[in-house]
Amino acid sequence: MLQAEGDCATFAAVNGRALVVGALVLVPMFACACGGEAAQVAPAQTPTVAPPPAAPALAVAPQPDIELREPGAALVHGARIAFDGIEEGLAWPALDKALPPRKAGDVLTIQVARGLPIIHLLRAAWTVRQADLHLQGQDASGAMHAVLVPARRDGAPSAAGCHLAVFLRPDGSLRVASPGGPVTITGDDAAASLARSLEAERAKCPIKYVAFGAEADSAPFGPVFDVVLAVDAARSAGDARYVLGQAMHVAPAAPGQ
Repeated sequence: MLQAEGDCATFAAVNGRALVVGALVLVPMFACACGGEAAQVAPAQTPTVAPPPAAPALAVAPQPDIELREPGAALVHGARIAFDGIEEGLAWPALDKALPPRKAGDVLTIQVARGLPIIHLLRAAWTVRQADLHLQGQDASGAMHAVLVPARRDGAPSAAGCHLAVFLRPDGSLRVASPGGPVTITGDDAAASLARSLEAERAKCPIKYVAFGAEADSAPFGPVFDVVLAVDAARSAGDARYVLGQAMHVAPAAPGQ
């Protein structure tokens, strides 16, 4: 599924067509340099690479810094902050002002309701992108979990490796934009299949980061978070950095262009 940087099918995130800012990566949907139709893959086989030792689970904060319960608003330490940016953008000026100044190394906890459209999380994450995020929410059974979504470190030394972005589709399948080309993972538990496949793939090319998102901004947060939790629980991406991804659907060119 993955290829190293510099191969023919370089992932869009490294060819200048995607914007990576803090905890958010904006990816042209399924764009890869060598293109082609998306491959359909069955649930992955048993992995041949052992996962790294399990890291301690991230503690769930009883009082998150930001809580997203309803569309268009956030609770910041109990105060309701309405979204005051433009609908087409991500900037949330009122949320920015409601929080203390942030710098590299700071940590903020964002708690998100399962049914909330994911665009509201993307806006909050972009606005507080200077800080590392503890992203927490409930799984399908109602249990609360937290995962780390670290900020980008400007000036950090470059390391070889591969990138991929995972977008949840309305039918529950996963569309994976990777250096080897787009792949669709289907099956009753596509998230588990993704986690198993990553264990084998990272032996071929170390994974630098995985972006998680949905095909549509209106998709609920919960099923996307379930995909993150499946990968995180298995530690199948190794030490890869998790980021949040927003699919950018590129309109087809007009006839004659």
